Amino acid sequence: MNSTAGERRASGAQLAALFAVAFVLRVAAVYALGALRIAERGDPWAWGHEPACLAQALLDGRGYADPWGKGTGASSWLTPPYPLLLAGLMRAFGGVNAASALALHVVHALFSAATCVLLVDLGRRWFSSRVGWLAAWAWALYPIAISNSAQLVWDTTLVAFALTGFLAVLARDDGSPRWAIVSGVSFGVVLFLNPAPMSLAPLAALWLVRRPSPLRARVQRVGLFAFASFATIAPWMARNQAVLGAFTLRPNLGVELRIGNHAEATGRPVAFRYHPSHIASELALYRQLGEVEYSRENRGRALDWMAAHPLDFAVLTAKRVALFWIGESPLTDPRRSDGLSPRGDPSSWIKFASYLATGALAWLALVRWRGPNDLRWFCAAALVLFGAPYYLTHVSERYRFPIDPLIVLLATSALVRESRSPQAPSEPSA
Repeated sequence: MNSTAGERRASGAQLAALFAVAFVLRVAAVYALGALRIAERGDPWAWGHEPACLAQALLDGRGYADPWGKGTGASSWLTPPYPLLLAGLMRAFGGVNAASALALHVVHALFSAATCVLLVDLGRRWFSSRVGWLAAWAWALYPIAISNSAQLVWDTTLVAFALTGFLAVLARDDGSPRWAIVSGVSFGVVLFLNPAPMSLAPLAALWLVRRPSPLRARVQRVGLFAFASFATIAPWMARNQAVLGAFTLRPNLGVELRIGNHAEATGRPVAFRYHPSHIASELALYRQLGEVEYSRENRGRALDWMAAHPLDFAVLTAKRVALFWIGESPLTDPRRSDGLSPRGDPSSWIKFASYLATGALAWLALVRWRGPNDLRWFCAAALVLFGAPYYLTHVSERYRFPIDPLIVLLATSALVRESRSPQAPSEPSA
């Protein structure tokens, strides 16, 4: 008994140390990377784009509206949790300024450090205690996780935490109806924060019914999961139906299709050519049609172009897949707002190497898998399905980030397995 209590205290101390190191690194990076400078201008759009503009509209009493700061009215361009967080911080610290920006990045740092703790548990259940701890420390030191937490004014870090939490819930599934409901609520929370992981819904349902059981019990579990997920997000969808005329979480998929599929498309977003936030003619059309109809009109333009240029669309899709998994080399990447070439910036090379290495190692882990087959196909399908919407629209490195904790976990399992000598007994999967 004393031994068990001592082990728990030691484990708790290790978790606290892991969390503290990850948190301190991320807060330090806020200053090292100069992340507060833009906020000092006091411009919501320059600092935080759509999330900050929606937050500013809330503070101004204009409701959930105006995602580009151009007086466009009611919106559902983003789901509300993250803009509400920004609105709360902006209210507490007097608007967009260095103090509210620092508070936001501290929140990011807390969630990113908490993701390390989730990886310890997820790794232990799916692989081994060793893999879980090593993956958690890898995440604590992961350059992209540090950079995103310290620089991005998007929900990226929070979605990564929420999705990892959902995977941890699935890993604890005991086959009961109660746990199907818990899983459904957890998935609904993820979708309410950001609907992008919706592509994982069929996979999650299959995971919940993988255990041998009567058909009726399996159908019941899928039904409970679906109902709990839907019940979590339905109130916001009902709001959108009442205000915008569409029973949806976000109506802007058609716009994303249009941004990514046209004669000048590169695989990356080109908002400055085709987006209402940048183009006066598009903004005028958005005002005329409204958010929902504007997205439908964009979807029609995108589908027409895709049908007329099937080869170009196929090439673009292949490029987007490559960008999603490999990233863009600093040798060819033209993107820098400060005018510095990425090829001359060491941080660009560090991020590119981290992005490429973790993706490659994750797939190596799945190719050379030695564990349960159901977990293997689940992880492989999760990686493929999560990226699918971006293969069809456009890709930025931060779009992959919510699934990066799973990628880092798989990459760590590959390194642990490859580091063992052929004679060493393999560690049992937890």
